Amino acid sequence: MSASWQSWQRSLPDAPDVDVKQIRGNISDAEKQLNANVFHYFCTGSGITKFPAYGSEISRRLKIVELNVWDHPTTQTAEGEMVFEIEITQSMCNVYGTMHGGCAAFLLDPTTVASVVLVGRAKGFDGTGVSTSMNVHWHHPAPLGITLRITTRSVFVDGRARLARCEMRDKSNGKLIVSGTHATLNAGMATASKL
Repeated sequence: MSASWQSWQRSLPDAPDVDVKQIRGNISDAEKQLNANVFHYFCTGSGITKFPAYGSEISRRLKIVELNVWDHPTTQTAEGEMVFEIEITQSMCNVYGTMHGGCAAFLLDPTTVASVVLVGRAKGFDGTGVSTSMNVHWHHPAPLGITLRITTRSVFVDGRARLARCEMRDKSNGKLIVSGTHATLNAGMATASKL
């Protein structure tokens, strides 16, 4: 990870309403805070950018509940996993009172990238990137008022190419609502060829 990228991440203001002591996971509280700050910046602009990010009123409500990074000694790779929760509100729904399909795709985007940024922070590379493809599968409707539990995990990171997967479930009963994958490409220099 370049010194300037590392410095920029550390310069971000703390994400509001984040208590790292309440976030589960196997990384330090300091790393939990840095990951929350980066996630909040890309979702809302953190008050730094001239314009708020698309959907910031929804993504601001995404609560980080768990962050994990695992090393796999047999494959010499690492995986990052993030778990979020969000209540389905009217602003997220279609005319039938269920989560709009476009909102599901929107939620999949920053949450999957966050799992790659997480493993990037742990392994010393810039995990951000631009989307190259997204596959979204809708399994069941998500009615107004339920809480979604969104679990994302990095699947593949090799140089600039990245892939992450996502499952959105009804927190109360575990029913699968949406699943998908998101491929991104880091436009900068590749800093890690094997993670």
